[in-house]
Amino acid sequence: MRSRAAVAAAGLMLLLAACTSPPAAPPTPAPTAPPGTPAPPESLVDGAFTPLVITPLAPDPVPVRGTDGQIHVSYELTVLNAAPRDATITSAETLADGPDGRVVTTVQGPEVVARSIIVGEYLLPPVPATTVPAGKTVLLVLDDVYPDRGAVPATVTHRISATFGPLSPDQAPFASNFPDDTTQVGGVVRTGTGEPVRIGPPLRGPDWFAFNACCELSAHRGAMIPIGGRINGAERYAIDWVQIDPTVKPLFDAATGEPVGLFRGDLTRNEDYLSYDQPLIAVADGSVAYVADDLPDAVPPTILTGLTAAQLGGNYVVLEIGPGQYAFYAHIKPGTVAVKVGDRVTKGQEIGRLGNSGSTTAPHLHFHVMSSTQPLTATNLPFEIEAFDLQGTAAESGFVPAPDAGSRTDELPLIDSVVRFP
Repeated sequence: MRSRAAVAAAGLMLLLAACTSPPAAPPTPAPTAPPGTPAPPESLVDGAFTPLVITPLAPDPVPVRGTDGQIHVSYELTVLNAAPRDATITSAETLADGPDGRVVTTVQGPEVVARSIIVGEYLLPPVPATTVPAGKTVLLVLDDVYPDRGAVPATVTHRISATFGPLSPDQAPFASNFPDDTTQVGGVVRTGTGEPVRIGPPLRGPDWFAFNACCELSAHRGAMIPIGGRINGAERYAIDWVQIDPTVKPLFDAATGEPVGLFRGDLTRNEDYLSYDQPLIAVADGSVAYVADDLPDAVPPTILTGLTAAQLGGNYVVLEIGPGQYAFYAHIKPGTVAVKVGDRVTKGQEIGRLGNSGSTTAPHLHFHVMSSTQPLTATNLPFEIEAFDLQGTAAESGFVPAPDAGSRTDELPLIDSVVRFP
């Protein structure tokens, strides 16, 4: 820090310069517009502050058909609150083909909150954000739904409305010019031109519950990880497959939270869970790209701490099933991986057994498809399973049979679906 003497000396030098320098030349007059020139638009002269900075996350989303028979386009927006006041997002609208296009999706009030997480918060499960603090960024987890692929627009933009709380203290006087509320348009998202990866089932048999699946906020959609120089939706279409007993109600005890419909016997014994030691199946012909089989199972229902990023998936297998297409199987039972790197596999082949290794609270298969061999840095790819039966849906209260239960072809099981694999 400069001393008071140095500051005084600097002031003296400026004063001497002002006293001894020749008079400054008169200022050059500003050019005047020719007569008849219209005044510039008011927005260029004195525009209002636009405190929300709306940006989509890469990559461009590829439409995928869900078990509701609809086409889902899932993506995320970051919304930076650049105001000196806390923001509450009241609504978010998706507009087809430009800011003047038709509204195709509207989320508002509690639904906005249910799809919001603050960047830099890594809570498990993700906690929806009711407000966006000044200077913070919120991730909006969005899902636009269309009746068929032909109805999906080439681009969408977004109209987001928010209100703002009191001005925080010690702000510059101009900060009082920030608005009490705003409605802004931005965040252009282009529809991806690719197709979902078509695969076979990763498991066999009935009563498989698609936990943490597409397309609501969940532990997977909330896994927005800053890695490789970007925030990556590394698990956008991932599914945690858990086998349930559909006759048990509730599936999760309301008082204790215990997953009573997932095991018979002792909550702390992996062997008592219905999913445990079930065969894992190659979803396509391919080759083995990576294998890990050196981690023990965790003891349910506790979650291990101190794991490195490479250990989060526990024991795992990565299959290369096409150019830029890799199937990821995580939390495999130790000692059961039946393949090694370089092996060729055929669709339907057993490659290991379901376990409880890595970052997990109960035996399950974490499965997703990605663009490279690295689960956290790869682009998460949409996939459709070529054949299975939809049985119904599962919630804490229990299993609910679907009115349209039956055979499904080329669909992505949505969150809380219960299915039977061949």
